[in-house]
Amino acid sequence: MRPDAVINNSKLLITPKMIIFRAILYKGPAQNNGKLLASDSPNDWANGAAVVTQQNGHSVAAALTNVVGPHANVKFLAYNNVPPAVPNVKTKSNSKGVIIISTSPGQNDGAWIVHTVPGFPAARTGYSWPASEIAKG
Repeated sequence: MRPDAVINNSKLLITPKMIIFRAILYKGPAQNNGKLLASDSPNDWANGAAVVTQQNGHSVAAALTNVVGPHANVKFLAYNNVPPAVPNVKTKSNSKGVIIISTSPGQNDGAWIVHTVPGFPAARTGYSWPASEIAKG
């Protein structure tokens, strides 16, 4: 049997393989480089070789490249309890993150980055509520 096959009610279901890479990036105060703990080496904090804001050589910065810059085949959803350019937000939530999905034909790529940066990321373009949805609240 193929490693990506599942037997369910006597039927063989073939599912695409999913590769999941998990990592934790820690960047302390007043530091430009961070430390990375990756799922393939869970007991080894590696010193970051690149500044966390550099796209070349830093996996987290590379993943966020399409969020902070335009890309036709990448969609993202950002959530932040302290949204950018919204003053005096009061909340008991502490949720911040970005979900990134590739819409390129034949691609099945995505990333979910959870972070602690207030106001990040700022939207590339403004958002306007669809007129058909205004009445619904």
